Amino acid sequence: MSMDPKMNIHAVEIIDNSVSDIEMQESLLPEDIVINRVIADGGYYSIDGVERLYLNGITPVIPPPRNAVIHNKADSLWHDEMVNYIKAKGTVYAFYTKYGYGIRALIEAQFSRIKRCIGDSLLTEKNSSKKTEGIIISNIINLWNSFAQCESVKIR
Repeated sequence: MSMDPKMNIHAVEIIDNSVSDIEMQESLLPEDIVINRVIADGGYYSIDGVERLYLNGITPVIPPPRNAVIHNKADSLWHDEMVNYIKAKGTVYAFYTKYGYGIRALIEAQFSRIKRCIGDSLLTEKNSSKKTEGIIISNIINLWNSFAQCESVKIR
């Protein structure tokens, strides 16, 4: 699923264990809204993938692998910049802070709520039905979001 910061779901893909996250990245980018940043976990990282996003004016906030190295090639500009930034700061947390990676925790919390409220597995058996079920669940979540959202305030 792909979500915006307001927790609205824009795209759903149903895959099995034979497909990697990075293979689904392009199909999860919604075409109906302007995207200026993509935040995802390391499973969505590839040099080609982040470079495509970067060249399309989208900031990829996807942490590179821990053992990533600088390539100094024309097709690894964003990768090299991020690896260099992380090495200069001495920690990947500087990258997280600079690019707002913490928003991902809100998305993970939303996934947790979905699993607690609706269930952690799909009910249908056929692959074609699973996609429809995923879309129905997404529409329910988006409807819930339209009612109201929690607001957190600090109490002194």
